[in-house]
Amino acid sequence: MAAQREETLQAAARGDGQAWHDLVHAYTGRVYALLYRQCGSPELAEEITQATFVKIVTELPNYHELGRFEAWLFRIAVNRLRDEQRRQKRQARPMDFTTLPPQAVNQGEGAVLPLETMQQQERHDQLNEAVQRLPQADQELLNLRYTAELSFAQIAETLGEPLGTVLARGHRALKKLRRILEPNEVEYAKPMQRKADPTT
Repeated sequence: MAAQREETLQAAARGDGQAWHDLVHAYTGRVYALLYRQCGSPELAEEITQATFVKIVTELPNYHELGRFEAWLFRIAVNRLRDEQRRQKRQARPMDFTTLPPQAVNQGEGAVLPLETMQQQERHDQLNEAVQRLPQADQELLNLRYTAELSFAQIAETLGEPLGTVLARGHRALKKLRRILEPNEVEYAKPMQRKADPTT
């Protein structure tokens, strides 16, 4: 998988139109879903997604960090969103984790929504409310993990923080979420559980 992605990146950097199409198809949904959950605005999320890929296509010929493309991509997206929100002095609107727009689902197979597994509306509402009560930094980290589906190692690269710090922050964020969700912490925290290895 990694080798195939690097081949696609190299081909796209050489101007291969099909390779570029494959790259955009694979990542647009995840980038859009992350941005939408962070800002709550489909228009802004779409704008920043497009701007992110414009920057990628202009800088890809000079990209040589093999194995780090996803962290690079999401770092660009997150930083552009932060810059735009600062420029507009806009605060992120409360996110509804139950109703991502169709764009997030239809723009690539990577747009997997972990929270879709929650079948009852009541559970959706309670989890949504709980996440909104977390500090913005915790929401961002959890979105990178569960919406963008980055490993903690990739999140550390994206945020420019040591891996140990990111692991500790993630652990604390989930503990906060479970405390908010008590006494149903086990039942409602399940969608946030991942693989046993925290770095993957």
